Amino acid sequence: MRRIGIAMMLIVVLMVSMLTGCATPASQPQTPTSKDITTDILVIGGGGAGLTSAITAAENGANVILVEKMPAVGGNTIISATGITASDTKLHEEAGLPFTVEDHIKKTMETGKGLADEALVKILAENSSAAYDWLVSLGLSFKIQSPEEPFWIIPTEGHYGAQLVKAFQAEAGKYKNLEIKVNTKATELIVEDGKVVGAKVEGEGGTYAIKAKAVVLATGGLNNAPEMIAEYNSNYKGINAEMTTPGPTGDGIKMAVAVGAQLKDMEYFQMRPLSANGHWYKEIIVNEEGKGGILVNKKAERFVDETMKPWDLGAEILKQEDRMAYIIFDTDVYNTKDGKKAVEQGKGVKADTIEDLAAQLGLDAAVLKATVDAYNGGQDPFNRKTMGKVTVGPFYGVKTLPSSHYTMGGIAINENAQVLNNDGNVIEGLYAAGEVVGGLYGAGRVAGNNTLDDIVFGKIAANHAVGK
Repeated sequence: MRRIGIAMMLIVVLMVSMLTGCATPASQPQTPTSKDITTDILVIGGGGAGLTSAITAAENGANVILVEKMPAVGGNTIISATGITASDTKLHEEAGLPFTVEDHIKKTMETGKGLADEALVKILAENSSAAYDWLVSLGLSFKIQSPEEPFWIIPTEGHYGAQLVKAFQAEAGKYKNLEIKVNTKATELIVEDGKVVGAKVEGEGGTYAIKAKAVVLATGGLNNAPEMIAEYNSNYKGINAEMTTPGPTGDGIKMAVAVGAQLKDMEYFQMRPLSANGHWYKEIIVNEEGKGGILVNKKAERFVDETMKPWDLGAEILKQEDRMAYIIFDTDVYNTKDGKKAVEQGKGVKADTIEDLAAQLGLDAAVLKATVDAYNGGQDPFNRKTMGKVTVGPFYGVKTLPSSHYTMGGIAINENAQVLNNDGNVIEGLYAAGEVVGGLYGAGRVAGNNTLDDIVFGKIAANHAVGK
């Protein structure tokens, strides 16, 4: 059921290869062995959270092994194209654009519909300025997105995720006490006397155990595990996985549950209802008042209130034939930044008439014309909150395949990033950080908080694991 764009996979692999060539490699040659390995800290997963944890533990003098099942590190962090959310930073002070810790907590809680663990959100916000400073110390340069969005900090130039992974690799390469094993998959946590003391892994050296004083799970979420997503929320059965790298298949969640870990908010996922070819398009192209277009199914008929919340909209599209729909809009929408992006990245089609547009999309021309005419005439059986129009030619059509974008739920942790069991007690020796964690977001996520939590809780997990 997994439908990952081959082109996207190739781009990611090429990007990782280029980054590896640009930075001091942190990985060491794989040597076949059938013997168990012992280290101080074992980190499972090589995305932003895993690399942060490994670097922090090594910085504190611990011997660290990081295992990554893919051929290279980076995880979903490497395709992150947004930025980081942080509050009360030097950047805010210099720009004269305040975004305080209190603002940060409030925005995070409101976006998550009040369902997030406020104690964890407070830790996230209070440590965000230090996280920003750390990235600057690694050589990264940032600016505030805009005065209207002072919470959103983006690179001065270039691709955010690529820069992060490159910087993390370079930093990891400084530590001889940090070994990164790629093509090495953790399959099972090892528990002795009620404490997690390592994991069984499969790698180029066969199957063996890595024993450790503590284990940090940083394996990402369920973005490339459509079947697991459907288990936790049946509304997303058949969700596409075009907006992810191959790695996040729920391994960490499965391993944690097997040792009694508690899960939180697993029914919540961030879905992109308007998505294709590994890209997503802002819903404004179908919900802007006076301008927004419509969604039609393969029968060329509208089937939904296009202005509903993205996670609900995605679920409704998945109910249609072939789990897809077409976005139909006019030149006024196309002339916006988001309209052009949808047509260009979604490989949309253009036509002077609705009938010609239908022919190019393989839809019934008469039905599509009737559907558009009804909408333009103000007929709306779905009770849209705002009405738009599709009147100014040329007209455009773009196929959309709703895709998973972020796993909001995951493993329950405490303020030290220690994993909790179903009774709310600590599972000794086990930590978690990054997208594998639940409780930080509830039903919605502020853009940029995800790479922030990689750093904040990645560092907290490592520091506590080494006794700092």
